[in-house]
Amino acid sequence: MKPITVAILAVVFIALIIVIKSFAIVPAGHVMVLDLFGSVRAEELKPGLNFPVNPLAKKISMDVRTKEVKEKVAVPTKEGLIAGLDISILYHVTAEMADEIYKTVGTQFTDVIIAPALRNVVRDVVAGFSSEDLYSENRQKIASQIDAELRKRYLERGITLESVLLRDVLLPPEVTGAIEQKIKAKQQAEQMQYVLMKEESEAQRKKIEAQGIAEAQKEISQSLTPEYLQWRYITTLEGLVDSDNTTFVISPFDQKLIPMLPLGEQKK
Repeated sequence: MKPITVAILAVVFIALIIVIKSFAIVPAGHVMVLDLFGSVRAEELKPGLNFPVNPLAKKISMDVRTKEVKEKVAVPTKEGLIAGLDISILYHVTAEMADEIYKTVGTQFTDVIIAPALRNVVRDVVAGFSSEDLYSENRQKIASQIDAELRKRYLERGITLESVLLRDVLLPPEVTGAIEQKIKAKQQAEQMQYVLMKEESEAQRKKIEAQGIAEAQKEISQSLTPEYLQWRYITTLEGLVDSDNTTFVISPFDQKLIPMLPLGEQKK
């Protein structure tokens, strides 16, 4: 083979390599950082086919999908007891900050940023609460404080925190038993208070009802004059006269038995 032919083939081969390296394919859920001899390009490559790309640049793929980190941390509570927390977080790399993460931390940011900050914040937050708080409604408050502090720290480093999950709390059995008994007693006291309030409301209702009845009876008694009663008596007798079953009635006015004959017989 002639030397000129070899040279041409070499040039074609080198040109082909340059062209191939000028393409960059970024997978979905990733961005690509370009490092040219220590100079990191500020703009990340987006998912898909990217061209042209400096063939001499080092291509670093950064995963920006949601990831989970789980930690089991032994932390002291406010009263000095050691509590075991099973906690996990969901996070993702902020795509626009991938170049900064690569320059300041590298690709091992989980071990350098995520886990250490999580352990540190959990210790700081739990130290301000008692062991009982870990079993009460304050548990959500603890998780919220951890979330707020971590979110601030991660944001400064290009990490977006999605959520904090406080999965489980482990305390010495005797402490757990004492807390559960205290919570149970508190619930029983609240239940008893509710029952007492209910009984008090019912007593108040009956009192108001009795007052209403008494006032009604008072109004009725004031309206029952002798003339009214005599009129009601006469109208009642008129109704009884037409009844086939009526034989006699007792009159409260003359204290005599008054025969009540059917109307037809009285006319005879």
